Amino acid sequence: MIDEAYAVSASLPEHERSAPRLLAMQIACETYWVGGGLVGVALGTALPAPVKGLEFALCALFTVLTLDAFRSRQEIPSVLLAGASVTVALLLTPGLALFTALLLFVGLLLARHACTARRPAQETADA
Repeated sequence: MIDEAYAVSASLPEHERSAPRLLAMQIACETYWVGGGLVGVALGTALPAPVKGLEFALCALFTVLTLDAFRSRQEIPSVLLAGASVTVALLLTPGLALFTALLLFVGLLLARHACTARRPAQETADA
């Protein structure tokens, strides 16, 4: 699933998420994403020199998607894990902070998922 499809589907209420709807949305997003990329390549080759600061656009996109997902789901633990990942990465590997933070964040999310997946199983076993 591409970022845009996830951002839209994450904000949908559970009863509005059907397989055909998600598939149609994914196909539409993928089509305009690839098409937009091809148009961008064509326009980019026409530019006379590199545009300074444009590399920040992808980072800004992920920031907006993160804020939107947070607002729609109120995922405070995930935001705290992301903040901790960035802090640790900036302290330990300032030259590779983004890469380190992403790896650390994925690891923390997997650990959180493993912990929360065990809890319901333990609670039903105790009952």
